[in-house]
Amino acid sequence: MRPLGLLIVGVGGQGVLTVARVLGDAAVQGGLEVAVGQLHGMAQRGGSVEATVVIGRGVHSSFVEQADLVLGLEPLETLRALPHIGPQTHLVVNLGRVVPFPLSMQGLPYPDMQGLLDQLRQATPHVTEVDGPALLQQLGDGRSLNLVMLGALARATGLSAPPARPAGLQLFPFDEPTLRAALQRMSPPTRRQADLRAYELGLHR
Repeated sequence: MRPLGLLIVGVGGQGVLTVARVLGDAAVQGGLEVAVGQLHGMAQRGGSVEATVVIGRGVHSSFVEQADLVLGLEPLETLRALPHIGPQTHLVVNLGRVVPFPLSMQGLPYPDMQGLLDQLRQATPHVTEVDGPALLQQLGDGRSLNLVMLGALARATGLSAPPARPAGLQLFPFDEPTLRAALQRMSPPTRRQADLRAYELGLHR
């Protein structure tokens, strides 16, 4: 099996690294080799944060040149990932904006959202947009965007059970119960039920 390369991008405080660790744990529990890499920006000041997850046999590096999957927790940070996005990349992007620290410091406007999405669609036709703010309002928990997006990723990539699964699409080499079990293992006991509700909301949105 060719290794599956996943890139997760966002800003500090959005839980990028948590998603990477859950996916890595699911791969291990599925009997696969996995490499998880992390790049921290100015995590406490709205800086860029990205993580990579490479899953497969004989995996020795977490480096991802062109990603099979990109999970974008923030739109502008997703646009910054364009060098790693190709025509076959499947992209799941949250539409909720977080003004990056450099923009706010310089007083620069946030880029036009439609133009930003158009650029992403020019890079790949496989773009799934997720209205993260609306889902978080429905959930009543603003801390769980990353897990809502994890559920949305599972749905968009064919990991979820029918009828949500797109016909013929199955990108992850493990099943949805394995991912759910990894989330349960890695969630603190006091957050476990809330984390599962967030994941379920994204999965069945």
